[in-house]
Amino acid sequence: MTTLRERLNALFERRPGLTYGAIAPFTTMARRTVEMIGCGDRVPRPENEAQLHGVLDQIDAGEILRTGGSAAIEITETAAPGRRRVQRTRGFYITDTVRRVRQVLDYCAEHAAVGVITAEFGAGKTESVSHWRKTAGREIEHVVFEFDEFSSRNVVDFIGALADMLEVGHPTGPQSGGQTFRAICALLQEHPSLLIFDQVECVFPRILQVMRQIWDRTRKTGTGIVLLASPMFMSRLHTGRMRDIGALTSRVGIWAALRGVQREEAVNILRQEGVKEIDDDAAELLFRAVGGSMRRLMAVADLLVAKHAGKLVTERTVAGVAENLWGLNLQGRGKAAVT
Repeated sequence: MTTLRERLNALFERRPGLTYGAIAPFTTMARRTVEMIGCGDRVPRPENEAQLHGVLDQIDAGEILRTGGSAAIEITETAAPGRRRVQRTRGFYITDTVRRVRQVLDYCAEHAAVGVITAEFGAGKTESVSHWRKTAGREIEHVVFEFDEFSSRNVVDFIGALADMLEVGHPTGPQSGGQTFRAICALLQEHPSLLIFDQVECVFPRILQVMRQIWDRTRKTGTGIVLLASPMFMSRLHTGRMRDIGALTSRVGIWAALRGVQREEAVNILRQEGVKEIDDDAAELLFRAVGGSMRRLMAVADLLVAKHAGKLVTERTVAGVAENLWGLNLQGRGKAAVT
């Protein structure tokens, strides 16, 4: 069986323009970790080795990192106030949400700061980070940690999972948290990184305290932190009276409360997808239906393209789509929406 290093070497021989920085964004690991594994300086954990094999399988199948690459679809301001246009490229829609996420990530990486990004579910926070990782983030050491029901509630589980992601050796057991915490801090003091935490709205206060303590011990050498969450987390930080939350709040250097995809962006994205005609009342009703969610908007686009390509999209069309997809009973102009 071909080893991981052999597959990586063969890939770089076929594609000399590829680097470890191009591969790392498709894993949960930092670029430095991927490079050390590829160079043989570190024996990867089984789960990390499986991740890299999966990425190589995708590259071989042409699903990612294709020759020539793919650009993004940029939604930019025009000279006409309040209007937007779409530069025709392919692959990913760069909206105001994407730009703002990129600004926060760049700022926290450059200034070793703590940043908080909030937006409703489906607005595109995670996808914006993924796009940043494949573009500007290639040149920045970073790790993305997505919380689950276990790591968000148990401090030992969290610190152990973070150590595994950073390839930090650590003991196991219920009393191992302190040793693992100090090992992570030692690594980050030597090799600073941007730590990006996703789905933070569900995290227990004790774990927020540990995240804050990691930053306190490593910020002077260049480690920054970005927290991605739903809007409820912003309220929790500002109104929470618990000491653990207050200590973190006082260290936040940049806040970004995002609204998600906006009305003109939604219309232009639909046009880019192939929905050429949509009247103003239908556009307003559509904006109410998607509620800033890029995920919902793309679901709408798929259905409209499949069933209404080449036809004028009206309020009645949008109302039918909303009822079909989400069970929403939307009224037209001047009437309230009923769920």
